[in-house]
Amino acid sequence: MKINQIKIGFSDDVSDDYLFQQIRNGQQEAMELFFNRYYTRLCRFGLGYESDYCLVEEKVADVFIELWNNRNTLDKIRNPKSYIYVVVKNSLKKVQKFELFHQQIDETKAIDSISTPSIEEEIIDNEQKEFNKNMIREILDIIPKKSRQVFELSRIDGLKYKEISEILNITPKTVENHIGLALKYISKALLIRQQRRVI
Repeated sequence: MKINQIKIGFSDDVSDDYLFQQIRNGQQEAMELFFNRYYTRLCRFGLGYESDYCLVEEKVADVFIELWNNRNTLDKIRNPKSYIYVVVKNSLKKVQKFELFHQQIDETKAIDSISTPSIEEEIIDNEQKEFNKNMIREILDIIPKKSRQVFELSRIDGLKYKEISEILNITPKTVENHIGLALKYISKALLIRQQRRVI
């Protein structure tokens, strides 16, 4: 029996290395899980190099298709996460102005709730979320482009400094400096907001 005929259940917490091994063996379920794990993140990351979101989506999808078509070579990849980011970066050759990634909101995520909130509670909740979203947008907008990109890869995508340095071709120390700079901008912006509230 061929391995791609065997039905294997994958949990969400399996490692990227294991998924790559299974993809190499022709497991489509492993490919789907890897795609779902990184597609949205890679699209947001791609906006740092190309402002046309539709084009970014197309390029990211092409990368996954190429990954599947060339799955026999995946045994040479030591760090799947860094690898997939670098491939996307290389596929988007033009570096353009980084656009606000928060405009792309995942509408499909449902809010888990035990009790159904009243209409008034829903309105208040939505207003608070909108306020928080706008505040994050405003703060991220003031961070220099490169520092913002590094900050997002670290704090949003959960990449390690070494992984970010490999993806962006910078040293881990430079990654650390960018994170520090971004945090200074954020702290300053939050302090100003707090002072305005007091006044």
